Amino acid sequence: MFKAKCAGCHGADGKGKEAMKTTDMAAADVQKMSDADLSGIISSGKGKMPAYKTLTPDQVKDLVSYIRSLKK
Repeated sequence: MFKAKCAGCHGADGKGKEAMKTTDMAAADVQKMSDADLSGIISSGKGKMPAYKTLTPDQVKDLVSYIRSLKK
């Protein structure tokens, strides 16, 4: 799911892409966010990031878990 929906902008490793100024998913400021906050951003979008309203709650939960696995 991450590869299909997120890696294009955040990179396959989740570190973000400098040219796109996307967020490093392993960064402390992302990792300290609550699961609910991350889920909300995935579902509703933020800034230039589009909303992924078509994802099921389980898919969003899986993405949050994957983002947590990127912790530095």
